[in-house]
Amino acid sequence: MAKTIVDEKENNISKRTKQEALILKVSMTANLLLAIFAFYYAIKTGSEAIKLDGYYSFAGFILALISLWVVKIIQKPESSNYNFGHSLFEPLFNLIKGVMILAIVLSSAINAIKSLLSGGNNPSFDMSIVYFLIATITCLLLTVLFYKKNNTVPSPIVYVEYKNWSMDTMISASIGAVFITSFYFQNTNYVSWIKYVDPVITLIIIAITLRFPYFTIKTGLKEILLSAPDKDIVERINLDINKVISEYDFDDYNFKATKTGREIYLLVQIRVVNENDALYKLKIQDNVRGDLKRQLDKHFDNIKLDVVFSQNELVYARISVKQFKARKLNNH
Repeated sequence: MAKTIVDEKENNISKRTKQEALILKVSMTANLLLAIFAFYYAIKTGSEAIKLDGYYSFAGFILALISLWVVKIIQKPESSNYNFGHSLFEPLFNLIKGVMILAIVLSSAINAIKSLLSGGNNPSFDMSIVYFLIATITCLLLTVLFYKKNNTVPSPIVYVEYKNWSMDTMISASIGAVFITSFYFQNTNYVSWIKYVDPVITLIIIAITLRFPYFTIKTGLKEILLSAPDKDIVERINLDINKVISEYDFDDYNFKATKTGREIYLLVQIRVVNENDALYKLKIQDNVRGDLKRQLDKHFDNIKLDVVFSQNELVYARISVKQFKARKLNNH
Protein backbone atom coordinates (compact mmCIF):
# COMPACT_ATOMS: atom_id res chain seq x y z
CA MET A 1 0.00 0.00 0.00
CA ALA A 2 2.74 2.45 1.02
CA LYS A 3 4.74 1.58 -2.12
CA THR A 4 1.66 2.24 -4.30
CA ILE A 5 1.23 5.71 -2.75
CA VAL A 6 4.93 6.50 -3.28
CA ASP A 7 4.80 5.28 -6.91
CA GLU A 8 1.68 7.34 -7.56
CA LYS A 9 3.29 10.42 -6.04
CA GLU A 10 6.47 9.98 -8.10
CA ASN A 11 4.35 9.52 -11.22
CA ASN A 12 2.48 12.76 -10.49
CA ILE A 13 5.75 14.65 -9.95
CA SER A 14 7.11 13.24 -13.24
CA LYS A 15 3.95 14.30 -15.10
CA ARG A 16 4.11 17.75 -13.55
CA THR A 17 7.80 18.17 -14.47
CA LYS A 18 7.11 17.23 -18.10
CA GLN A 19 4.15 19.60 -18.22
CA GLU A 20 6.22 22.43 -16.73
CA ALA A 21 8.91 21.93 -19.38
CA LEU A 22 6.30 21.92 -22.16
CA ILE A 23 4.53 25.04 -20.83
CA LEU A 24 7.84 26.89 -20.46
CA LYS A 25 8.76 26.05 -24.07
CA VAL A 26 5.38 27.32 -25.31
CA SER A 27 5.69 30.45 -23.17
CA MET A 28 9.27 31.02 -24.31
CA THR A 29 8.35 30.74 -28.01
CA ALA A 30 5.28 32.98 -27.63
CA ASN A 31 7.25 35.63 -25.73
CA LEU A 32 10.00 35.69 -28.36
CA LEU A 33 7.52 36.05 -31.23
CA LEU A 34 5.57 38.77 -29.40
CA ALA A 35 8.80 40.62 -28.55
CA ILE A 36 9.86 40.67 -32.23
CA PHE A 37 6.34 41.70 -33.21
CA ALA A 38 6.29 44.48 -30.57
CA PHE A 39 9.70 45.92 -31.48
CA TYR A 40 8.67 46.02 -35.16
CA TYR A 41 5.47 47.92 -34.35
CA ALA A 42 7.27 50.15 -31.82
CA ILE A 43 9.61 51.33 -34.57
CA LYS A 44 6.72 51.77 -37.03
CA THR A 45 4.42 53.62 -34.61
CA GLY A 46 6.87 55.34 -32.27
CA SER A 47 4.85 54.12 -29.26
CA GLU A 48 6.59 53.85 -25.88
CA ALA A 49 3.78 51.59 -24.61
CA ILE A 50 4.41 49.06 -27.37
CA LYS A 51 8.17 49.28 -26.79
CA LEU A 52 7.61 48.49 -23.08
CA ASP A 53 5.42 45.55 -24.09
CA GLY A 54 8.28 44.35 -26.28
CA TYR A 55 10.83 44.62 -23.46
CA TYR A 56 8.47 42.76 -21.15
CA SER A 57 7.95 39.95 -23.69
CA PHE A 58 11.68 39.66 -24.36
CA ALA A 59 12.33 39.46 -20.61
CA GLY A 60 9.68 36.72 -20.47
CA PHE A 61 11.55 34.82 -23.20
CA ILE A 62 14.90 35.03 -21.35
CA LEU A 63 13.31 34.09 -18.03
CA ALA A 64 11.42 31.12 -19.49
CA LEU A 65 14.71 29.93 -21.03
CA ILE A 66 16.43 30.11 -17.63
CA SER A 67 13.39 28.49 -15.97
CA LEU A 68 13.85 25.39 -18.14
CA TRP A 69 17.36 25.04 -16.74
CA VAL A 70 16.16 25.70 -13.17
CA VAL A 71 13.41 23.04 -13.44
CA LYS A 72 16.07 20.46 -14.38
CA ILE A 73 18.45 21.59 -11.62
CA ILE A 74 15.93 21.40 -8.77
CA GLN A 75 15.05 17.81 -9.71
CA LYS A 76 18.63 16.67 -9.07
CA PRO A 77 19.21 14.58 -5.92
CA GLU A 78 21.31 15.65 -2.94
CA SER A 79 25.07 15.57 -3.50
CA SER A 80 28.31 16.09 -1.57
CA ASN A 81 28.29 19.76 -2.60
CA TYR A 82 24.56 20.28 -2.04
CA ASN A 83 23.68 18.22 1.03
CA PHE A 84 20.12 19.52 1.16
CA GLY A 85 19.42 19.34 -2.58
CA HIS A 86 19.08 22.13 -5.14
CA SER A 87 15.76 23.69 -4.08
CA LEU A 88 17.44 27.01 -3.23
CA PHE A 89 18.04 27.64 -6.96
CA GLU A 90 14.31 28.33 -7.43
CA PRO A 91 13.97 31.32 -5.04
CA LEU A 92 17.39 32.57 -6.19
CA PHE A 93 16.14 32.57 -9.78
CA ASN A 94 12.88 34.27 -8.74
CA LEU A 95 14.91 37.01 -7.03
CA ILE A 96 16.93 37.58 -10.22
CA LYS A 97 13.70 37.54 -12.24
CA GLY A 98 12.16 40.23 -10.03
CA VAL A 99 15.26 42.47 -10.20
CA MET A 100 15.41 42.09 -14.00
CA ILE A 101 11.75 43.05 -14.50
CA LEU A 102 12.12 45.92 -12.02
CA ALA A 103 15.08 47.28 -14.04
CA ILE A 104 13.01 47.12 -17.25
CA VAL A 105 9.96 48.92 -15.87
CA LEU A 106 12.05 51.62 -14.14
CA SER A 107 13.98 52.27 -17.35
CA SER A 108 10.69 52.59 -19.27
CA ALA A 109 9.34 54.91 -16.55
CA ILE A 110 12.29 57.27 -17.04
CA ASN A 111 11.68 57.34 -20.83
CA ALA A 112 7.94 57.97 -20.32
CA ILE A 113 8.60 60.86 -17.89
CA LYS A 114 11.12 62.37 -20.34
CA SER A 115 8.47 62.12 -23.08
CA LEU A 116 5.90 63.92 -20.89
CA LEU A 117 8.35 66.69 -19.98
CA SER A 118 9.33 67.20 -23.63
CA GLY A 119 5.73 67.67 -24.81
CA GLY A 120 4.40 64.15 -25.21
CA ASN A 121 4.36 61.74 -28.12
CA ASN A 122 2.09 61.19 -31.12
CA PRO A 123 2.31 57.52 -32.16
CA SER A 124 0.47 56.09 -35.14
CA PHE A 125 -2.73 55.07 -33.37
CA ASP A 126 -4.18 53.03 -36.24
CA MET A 127 -1.10 50.74 -36.41
CA SER A 128 -0.92 50.63 -32.59
CA ILE A 129 -4.51 49.39 -32.46
CA VAL A 130 -3.65 46.56 -34.89
CA TYR A 131 -0.74 45.53 -32.63
CA PHE A 132 -2.76 45.51 -29.41
CA LEU A 133 -5.63 43.63 -31.07
CA ILE A 134 -3.30 40.81 -32.16
CA ALA A 135 -1.40 40.88 -28.83
CA THR A 136 -4.65 40.71 -26.80
CA ILE A 137 -6.01 37.72 -28.76
CA THR A 138 -2.65 35.88 -28.46
CA CYS A 139 -2.38 36.54 -24.71
CA LEU A 140 -6.01 35.47 -24.17
CA LEU A 141 -5.50 32.16 -25.99
CA LEU A 142 -2.36 31.41 -23.94
CA THR A 143 -4.15 32.36 -20.71
CA VAL A 144 -6.93 29.85 -21.47
CA LEU A 145 -4.37 27.16 -22.42
CA PHE A 146 -2.32 27.58 -19.22
CA TYR A 147 -5.46 27.76 -17.08
CA LYS A 148 -6.62 24.38 -18.43
CA LYS A 149 -3.15 22.85 -18.07
CA ASN A 150 -2.88 23.98 -14.44
CA ASN A 151 -6.29 22.47 -13.67
CA THR A 152 -5.20 19.15 -15.18
CA VAL A 153 -1.89 18.85 -13.30
CA PRO A 154 -1.50 21.71 -10.76
CA SER A 155 1.96 23.29 -10.76
CA PRO A 156 3.44 26.49 -9.24
CA ILE A 157 5.30 27.28 -12.47
CA VAL A 158 2.26 26.76 -14.71
CA TYR A 159 0.12 28.82 -12.32
CA VAL A 160 2.63 31.70 -12.46
CA GLU A 161 2.63 31.53 -16.27
CA TYR A 162 -1.19 31.58 -16.26
CA LYS A 163 -1.22 34.65 -13.98
CA ASN A 164 1.44 36.42 -16.08
CA TRP A 165 -0.42 35.88 -19.36
CA SER A 166 -3.78 36.84 -17.84
CA MET A 167 -2.19 40.08 -16.65
CA ASP A 168 -0.72 40.64 -20.13
CA THR A 169 -4.19 40.10 -21.62
CA MET A 170 -5.79 42.71 -19.38
CA ILE A 171 -3.01 45.24 -20.00
CA SER A 172 -3.06 44.76 -23.80
CA ALA A 173 -6.86 44.98 -23.91
CA SER A 174 -6.90 48.13 -21.74
CA ILE A 175 -4.22 49.90 -23.80
CA GLY A 176 -5.97 48.88 -27.02
CA ALA A 177 -9.23 50.39 -25.73
CA VAL A 178 -7.48 53.67 -24.82
CA PHE A 179 -5.73 53.85 -28.19
CA ILE A 180 -9.02 53.25 -30.03
CA THR A 181 -10.60 56.09 -28.03
CA SER A 182 -7.62 58.36 -28.82
CA PHE A 183 -7.87 57.48 -32.51
CA TYR A 184 -11.47 58.73 -32.64
CA PHE A 185 -10.62 61.83 -30.59
CA GLN A 186 -8.11 63.05 -33.19
CA ASN A 187 -10.72 65.21 -34.94
CA THR A 188 -12.27 66.64 -31.75
CA ASN A 189 -11.48 69.46 -29.33
CA TYR A 190 -9.40 66.99 -27.27
CA VAL A 191 -6.75 66.58 -29.96
CA SER A 192 -4.16 68.61 -27.97
CA TRP A 193 -4.28 66.04 -25.16
CA ILE A 194 -3.74 62.99 -27.36
CA LYS A 195 0.04 63.45 -27.43
CA TYR A 196 0.13 62.66 -23.68
CA VAL A 197 -1.82 59.40 -24.02
CA ASP A 198 1.16 57.17 -24.91
CA PRO A 199 3.53 58.21 -22.06
CA VAL A 200 0.67 58.29 -19.52
CA ILE A 201 -0.45 54.79 -20.57
CA THR A 202 3.16 53.61 -20.27
CA LEU A 203 3.34 54.93 -16.70
CA ILE A 204 0.01 53.26 -15.86
CA ILE A 205 1.32 49.92 -17.16
CA ILE A 206 4.43 50.38 -15.01
CA ALA A 207 2.31 51.16 -11.94
CA ILE A 208 0.33 47.94 -12.52
CA THR A 209 3.33 45.70 -13.23
CA LEU A 210 5.48 47.02 -10.36
CA ARG A 211 3.50 44.78 -8.02
CA PHE A 212 4.82 41.65 -9.75
CA PRO A 213 8.59 42.31 -9.36
CA TYR A 214 8.02 43.60 -5.81
CA PHE A 215 6.35 40.38 -4.62
CA THR A 216 8.77 38.22 -6.64
CA ILE A 217 11.79 39.89 -5.00
CA LYS A 218 10.14 39.79 -1.55
CA THR A 219 9.27 36.08 -1.84
CA GLY A 220 12.71 35.18 -3.21
CA LEU A 221 14.47 37.00 -0.37
CA LYS A 222 12.22 35.42 2.29
CA GLU A 223 12.93 31.91 1.03
CA ILE A 224 16.67 32.48 0.63
CA LEU A 225 16.78 33.80 4.21
CA LEU A 226 14.92 30.64 5.35
CA SER A 227 11.88 32.42 6.75
CA ALA A 228 8.78 30.50 7.87
CA PRO A 229 6.24 29.47 5.20
CA ASP A 230 2.87 31.19 4.76
CA LYS A 231 0.29 30.79 7.53
CA ASP A 232 -1.86 28.34 5.54
CA ILE A 233 1.11 25.97 5.16
CA VAL A 234 1.99 26.26 8.87
CA GLU A 235 -1.63 25.55 9.86
CA ARG A 236 -1.78 22.51 7.56
CA ILE A 237 1.45 21.15 9.05
CA ASN A 238 0.10 21.68 12.57
CA LEU A 239 -3.11 19.78 11.73
CA ASP A 240 -1.13 16.87 10.29
CA ILE A 241 1.11 16.65 13.37
CA ASN A 242 -1.92 16.74 15.66
CA LYS A 243 -3.61 13.98 13.68
CA VAL A 244 -0.62 11.64 13.98
CA ILE A 245 0.45 12.17 17.60
CA SER A 246 -2.98 12.69 19.20
CA GLU A 247 -3.19 8.97 20.12
CA TYR A 248 0.04 9.16 22.13
CA ASP A 249 0.81 10.69 25.51
CA PHE A 250 3.34 13.49 25.32
CA ASP A 251 4.18 16.55 27.37
CA ASP A 252 4.69 19.14 24.65
CA TYR A 253 5.83 19.61 21.06
CA ASN A 254 6.93 22.31 18.67
CA PHE A 255 7.93 22.50 15.05
CA LYS A 256 10.00 24.74 12.84
CA ALA A 257 9.53 24.96 9.08
CA THR A 258 11.08 26.76 6.16
CA LYS A 259 10.16 26.79 2.48
CA THR A 260 12.67 27.17 -0.37
CA GLY A 261 11.04 27.05 -3.77
CA ARG A 262 8.72 24.06 -3.84
CA GLU A 263 10.50 22.22 -1.02
CA ILE A 264 9.59 22.41 2.67
CA TYR A 265 11.96 21.46 5.46
CA LEU A 266 10.26 20.57 8.74
CA LEU A 267 11.79 19.90 12.18
CA VAL A 268 9.36 18.48 14.76
CA GLN A 269 10.42 18.27 18.43
CA ILE A 270 8.34 16.18 20.84
CA ARG A 271 8.90 16.17 24.58
CA VAL A 272 8.34 12.83 26.33
CA VAL A 273 8.89 12.76 30.13
CA ASN A 274 7.24 9.49 31.22
CA GLU A 275 9.40 6.41 30.72
CA ASN A 276 6.27 4.26 30.59
CA ASP A 277 4.86 6.16 27.59
CA ALA A 278 4.81 4.35 24.24
CA LEU A 279 6.70 7.27 22.68
CA TYR A 280 9.66 6.43 24.91
CA LYS A 281 10.33 3.33 22.79
CA LEU A 282 12.59 3.65 19.73
CA LYS A 283 10.35 1.44 17.58
CA ILE A 284 7.27 3.58 18.31
CA GLN A 285 9.27 6.73 17.56
CA ASP A 286 10.19 5.30 14.15
CA ASN A 287 6.51 4.45 13.55
CA VAL A 288 5.53 8.05 14.37
CA ARG A 289 8.14 9.37 11.92
CA GLY A 290 6.79 7.13 9.17
CA ASP A 291 3.14 7.96 9.90
CA LEU A 292 3.87 11.67 10.01
CA LYS A 293 5.77 11.58 6.69
CA ARG A 294 2.89 9.71 5.00
CA GLN A 295 0.35 12.16 6.42
CA LEU A 296 2.36 15.19 5.25
CA ASP A 297 2.90 13.63 1.81
CA LYS A 298 -0.88 13.77 1.27
CA HIS A 299 -0.71 17.57 1.24
CA PHE A 300 2.84 18.43 0.15
CA ASP A 301 4.79 17.09 -2.83
CA ASN A 302 8.27 17.96 -1.58
CA ILE A 303 8.79 17.89 2.17
CA LYS A 304 11.85 16.84 4.16
CA LEU A 305 11.18 15.81 7.74
CA ASP A 306 13.19 15.45 10.93
CA VAL A 307 11.47 14.32 14.15
CA VAL A 308 13.31 14.65 17.47
CA PHE A 309 12.17 13.10 20.76
CA SER A 310 13.56 14.55 23.98
CA GLN A 311 13.07 14.81 27.74
CA ASN A 312 14.37 18.38 27.77
CA GLU A 313 11.96 21.27 28.08
CA LEU A 314 11.09 22.75 24.68
CA VAL A 315 11.84 26.43 24.26
CA TYR A 316 9.65 28.51 21.94
CA ALA A 317 7.02 25.77 21.78
CA ARG A 318 4.46 26.64 19.10
CA ILE A 319 1.68 24.64 20.84
CA SER A 320 1.52 23.93 24.55
CA VAL A 321 -0.03 20.70 25.84
CA LYS A 322 -2.88 22.68 27.42
CA GLN A 323 -3.68 24.39 24.13
CA PHE A 324 -3.53 21.05 22.37
CA LYS A 325 -5.95 19.38 24.80
CA ALA A 326 -8.27 22.40 24.61
CA ARG A 327 -8.35 22.06 20.83
CA LYS A 328 -9.16 18.34 21.13
CA LEU A 329 -12.11 19.11 23.43
CA ASN A 330 -13.42 21.79 21.07
CA ASN A 331 -13.28 19.39 18.14
CA HIS A 332 -15.48 16.80 19.90
